[in-house]
Amino acid sequence: MANVVLVHGLWVDGSNWALVARELIDRGLSVTVVQLPLSSLADDTAVVRRALAQQNGPTVLVGHSYGGAVISAASHGAAQVEALVYVAAVAIGPGETPNEVLQHYTLSEGLQATVTDANGYTIMDPQRFPDLFAGDIPRRQAEVLAVSQGPAASACLTQSVAEVGWRERPSWYVLCAHDRTVTPEAQQAIADRLGAKISISQASHAVTLSRPGDVVAAIEDAFASTHE
Repeated sequence: MANVVLVHGLWVDGSNWALVARELIDRGLSVTVVQLPLSSLADDTAVVRRALAQQNGPTVLVGHSYGGAVISAASHGAAQVEALVYVAAVAIGPGETPNEVLQHYTLSEGLQATVTDANGYTIMDPQRFPDLFAGDIPRRQAEVLAVSQGPAASACLTQSVAEVGWRERPSWYVLCAHDRTVTPEAQQAIADRLGAKISISQASHAVTLSRPGDVVAAIEDAFASTHE
């Protein structure tokens, strides 16, 4: 059985993958949707590694947004992972934090619209979330996402790891042309660094909900290319 492990990013949960997961299941793939605690990069990486340990057979590991940093770390040394798929995602290198990677590029409107509480937990301004994160899904749906955000600890963006898995295996990248959370320019640079095969989606950052077929196509291409 071919396996897909899906890893969400900041300010959403595993339900962000609902439409992608449904399409993959319909195609006969074994799907695991990880629920990150968003308490630190180390904690999130550990959760994904536990999910990978439960996979029986070749696995494609997929990360959206901050989830790209998590899969970069969790895939190191994971023999069952044959390919990585980054979806509008941040990828980190050894010794880098997600914040350091993002600081190489012009800060997006979405990342400028974050709100941090006294304990260091961050969300995106719920009033601006619908436009900046999810501008191409129905407004009422985006508003529900905005008020359902799981706050993310600062350690998600400020921790680093010693090794990453994208140096060991091929990568794919879904670049979202209308993204206001991770800019298309940043996505292009990140994908180029990975040496990833790039596909372009005419989507916002909420591509998994607005254009799930674009994500599924990249995952299927990753499977096909690693089993030629």
